[in-house]
Amino acid sequence: MNYKLLRNIIGAVVFLITLIVLLLTVQPTVSFWDCGEFIAASYYLQVPHPPGTPFFLLLGRIFSMIPFVENIGLRVNYISVLSSAASILLLYLIAVKLIENYRGKKPDNLLDALGTYIAAAIGALSFSFSDTFWFNGVEAEVYAFSTFLAAFVTWLMIRWHERADEKDNEKYLLMIAYLIGLSTGVHLMSVLAIVPVVMVILFRKYLEDEEALKKTGILFLIHAGILVLISLAMWSTQKTATPPSPEEYQAYDSRFKMIAAGISVIFIGVFWKKIFTRNSFYMPPFIGGAALFITYPGIVKFLPALMAEVAGDSIIIEILFLAVLFGLLGYAVYFAIKEKKPTLHLAAMSFIFALIGFTTFAMVIIRSNQNPPMNENEPNTFTELVSYLNREQYGDFPVFKRRFATEPHQQVVYTGYSSDLDFFWRYQMNHMMTRYWLWNYAGREGWNQDDGVNIAPSNQLGNLFGKVFNLRFDGSVKDSLFAIPLILGLLGIYFHFRKDWKMASVFMVMFILMGYLTAFYQNQQQPQPRERDYFYVGGFFVFSIWIAIAVRALVDIAYTKAKSNSTKNVDVVGILALGILLVPIKMFAANYYSHDRSNNWLPWDYSYNLLQSCAPNAVLFTNGDNDTFPVWYLQDVEGVRRDVKIVNLSLLNTPWYIKQLKENDPYRVGTLKIRYSDAQITDIRPIAWEPRSVSITIPGNIREGVPQDLFNTYNVSDSSVLKQGSITFQMNPTLNFGSVKAIRVQDIMVKEIVESNLWERPIYFAVTCSEDSKIGLDEYLMMEGMSYRVVPEKRKTGIEFINEDIMKKQLFSDTTSFSKNYRPGFNYRGLNDSSIFMDENHKRMTQNYRNSFIRLALYYLNTNRKDITVKTLDKMDEKIPRKIVGMEMGLLYEIGNLYFNSGGHKQFREYSAEVEKQALQLLEENPSDIQSYYNPYRILIDIYENQKEYAKLADIWQRIQTIYPNDPNVQGNIEKYRNLAKQSTSIEVKTDSIR
Repeated sequence: MNYKLLRNIIGAVVFLITLIVLLLTVQPTVSFWDCGEFIAASYYLQVPHPPGTPFFLLLGRIFSMIPFVENIGLRVNYISVLSSAASILLLYLIAVKLIENYRGKKPDNLLDALGTYIAAAIGALSFSFSDTFWFNGVEAEVYAFSTFLAAFVTWLMIRWHERADEKDNEKYLLMIAYLIGLSTGVHLMSVLAIVPVVMVILFRKYLEDEEALKKTGILFLIHAGILVLISLAMWSTQKTATPPSPEEYQAYDSRFKMIAAGISVIFIGVFWKKIFTRNSFYMPPFIGGAALFITYPGIVKFLPALMAEVAGDSIIIEILFLAVLFGLLGYAVYFAIKEKKPTLHLAAMSFIFALIGFTTFAMVIIRSNQNPPMNENEPNTFTELVSYLNREQYGDFPVFKRRFATEPHQQVVYTGYSSDLDFFWRYQMNHMMTRYWLWNYAGREGWNQDDGVNIAPSNQLGNLFGKVFNLRFDGSVKDSLFAIPLILGLLGIYFHFRKDWKMASVFMVMFILMGYLTAFYQNQQQPQPRERDYFYVGGFFVFSIWIAIAVRALVDIAYTKAKSNSTKNVDVVGILALGILLVPIKMFAANYYSHDRSNNWLPWDYSYNLLQSCAPNAVLFTNGDNDTFPVWYLQDVEGVRRDVKIVNLSLLNTPWYIKQLKENDPYRVGTLKIRYSDAQITDIRPIAWEPRSVSITIPGNIREGVPQDLFNTYNVSDSSVLKQGSITFQMNPTLNFGSVKAIRVQDIMVKEIVESNLWERPIYFAVTCSEDSKIGLDEYLMMEGMSYRVVPEKRKTGIEFINEDIMKKQLFSDTTSFSKNYRPGFNYRGLNDSSIFMDENHKRMTQNYRNSFIRLALYYLNTNRKDITVKTLDKMDEKIPRKIVGMEMGLLYEIGNLYFNSGGHKQFREYSAEVEKQALQLLEENPSDIQSYYNPYRILIDIYENQKEYAKLADIWQRIQTIYPNDPNVQGNIEKYRNLAKQSTSIEVKTDSIR
């Protein structure tokens, strides 16, 4: 039989299964987070955040031009779909080759062939339906394509390993070098594959004594173990509870490196005769590390910096520099051929190909000079390009000092951990890596940030071991993978090392580099804005290969243990069938609902509704990624509300962004008036600031305008502020440097933009903006949907400050159409559809709609229009049903009270029943919770008071008595409600007798 054809057919089936599933579950348009930025950047070939993704954008531009679907966002999403399906095919082929290589033979018969190919398919499909890979594969982010590049490099590595003795074997290595260069223009994950590639080359071509390799491999492990122990000891002494200064953590890093280097020198010096040989296990990591360093930071950072140092910002000299560099490399190739030095030839050619791949970054400086709408960091000169590639916007961070956070919200790294070692182990290694690994192969507790692992029904067992790794095990059986893929992968590691320890060590290095070492290098502080599992998908790729090896190893065991051919056949078929059922099918079933985005228009609608919350020609301050990047997509790609000027508060701390707001006007809607000169903007820094009163003068022509004009322009109903002649507010400091109080650059510029533009353009803050970002203007912010407008009127006590007409148009809209121009009226696609999965981020963003409904309902209640209050709350539940988009108990309780105070007693009883159920459950789980604001005791007492449930009130107070046994007030309340309950029962009995 033609087993090669069978292998290819099964590979094609694996590819098609993955492709079809991803096509069925892909996001139909823009997603939250960076996707909107990347799609918009692809569409116009713009400049996204550092360090840039030029190759991905070039590919995205091509996809955006192919009219195979209407939505541009979906077109670019297909990059991830196709590259993910291709990654799975490559994983399958790699697994097949690894199995065949360590077995040392081709299949003996059909069952033997199926044992290899189906095992490889199980491993490949385990990756297809893993949580992180599937998430990456249905949106326009760089991680799916980067995974494909890493997979392609790995497949070429295995391909070369098979054909290393053929005449033209170097073509595979040169292709790898080119892909590595290209991958710098996507994401640096695939660059890490250099080290495993070098290991394979040295093992295959230069190894002569395997026994020496083993012995030095043991030395390498001992050496690494000593360094790890020294590191742990050093981190255990770092117990300070205050953030280090940059000088302090730089000094610590220097000391750390000196100690590690000193120990390494001593260790290597002792064993130098064994270490410095061609058969030493040290050679592959040394040479691979050097190759990695040459690529990153060498080609990516040092080469552009050298060019900038030599040529400054002269493009002509920089081109000449590159020409000379290529000329020297070309001469090195010529010399290697002439002198018959194949290693030099390979090294020089590889550098040339990697450099050619890196040249996609020329697009960054070329496009930046065209001033596209998105031009982050404005790297239009070589000097600025160097800054862009070095990610200087994000500041510096240490590599070895584990706790260094200075942000107020990240002080938990000092208060929640006893030392750097405690933080490193519990948070950085296990919470931010092991937990993700187990999410993918054991099961996931849920989809809220920081959720734990799920191996139901064995979560209690998991929690026994989880304490060591700072892992929590919880969740339902439907989301559990029973840890079967995890167990298989661990078995695969064992079997791989047992069968082919050299190749197993290559893939273990790849797993560690793309997993735990990446987590170590990133040195992430707590908390993070979102889960970061997508960083480590390369490590998960390797682990799925081990699942394939484990299945094949189990088949081999069945072969050897079977007493007859018929038993052998049954055992093998049973193992493969169980493997299919318990790995890809179970993973598919557990993850399909949470990864199906086929009808998810929420990010698109949210951004559209935010833009339509702004009057024509407005300025809109936004907070972060999710209220900015999808908005950029709508404006740049779909042409929606281009008249609105977006001002991102995070970017407003950077001079380049301020200059762009002042000077750039891509859609001819006017620049922002900023009175600072370019020189002043370049030098802008936080400034010392004490709390003070700030006034913005109202121009005379506005103060003297007729009341109707003012009403139409600002919806002002109170002219007292206008008569006063200014908006006056208290502006407080937002930074503390010891005893010195200060304000951020963004605060300076918000003040400047408001002062300079308020009377010429409507100014809004998105509802997602934090309180401290509004510089004290809160009393002048009128809600108009998903944004607050700055108006010359002060909020009145006791009445919600909203624009009633606009809010009603926005929230009560039943339209399903869209407008590129200003037209109030929200779209709520999918919010009442239970088939659409919403993770924590989607729910959090959706909650902003509810907040708007509640503000409108409160306004009607404040103005004694109770019937409309009830209608507003009913409309909210119609648009965003609580049974589909759940609410926390506290919010359910507050809405129930709104119904009660508005006369909606039927709805109040419905909400109260739901709140009561949740509160009683919380009471059982944590009976000591009596201090929190929404503690179950307070809520239940309030509900029972409103419903005159006196017997239940007596019971609640009796529970409280177990906490406060000697409190006479508690005893008094118990007796009071018991008496009321008796009276109520007596009245009911008399009423029944009369009837």
